[in-house]
Amino acid sequence: MLPREKLLKRGLSVLSDIELLQILIGSGVKGRNFRQISKSVMLEIQKSIKSQSQINLKKLTTIDGVGEVVAMRVTAGIELGKRVYGIYDNEIIRITDSQSAYTIFKDMQNLKRERVDIICLNSRFEYISRESIALGSLNCANLSPREVAYTALINNSAFIILAHNHPSGDSTPSKEDVELTKNLNDGLNLIGIQLLDHIVIGLNSWKSITV
Repeated sequence: MLPREKLLKRGLSVLSDIELLQILIGSGVKGRNFRQISKSVMLEIQKSIKSQSQINLKKLTTIDGVGEVVAMRVTAGIELGKRVYGIYDNEIIRITDSQSAYTIFKDMQNLKRERVDIICLNSRFEYISRESIALGSLNCANLSPREVAYTALINNSAFIILAHNHPSGDSTPSKEDVELTKNLNDGLNLIGIQLLDHIVIGLNSWKSITV
């Protein structure tokens, strides 16, 4: 399913970072489709975040398939996100505690359906990306451990932080939440990725599941 179709049918919240970029970029050029271009743009964005520098408009236009108009769309979208949510502020580029992670995940508290998100971090605990990996019913997200591992691997993660919301507003972890966390932790350890935390998001509250 193309990102635009996915957005119309399921909403913005289920789109990955790359898919959001694909919508901004819109189309490809001869020899490169919009997915390939989006991956190149995301790599440049990640480099800028790690070096704590501004996204360079001219640098983006050196990417094959990215003209000035597309580069302006991307940089304007990033700047808007920074102003509204502060996701890329200096103090939370490195995420080393649950409170910092909750600052990013807090926007999940008003969701009417249960959703599972993941933050990918490098070996220096620096933010790589945030992905939505499962969307469930009113009381159960259909989470596949394989999807967690896949998302962590494709983002070259050393550490991940998982979060899901309870639409009821109660952030108390269920027995199933605790069991799932244990299973995920065991599975990720086998592939050399550490699950730092699993956060349950409630209404103006959160709880951490540690294993």
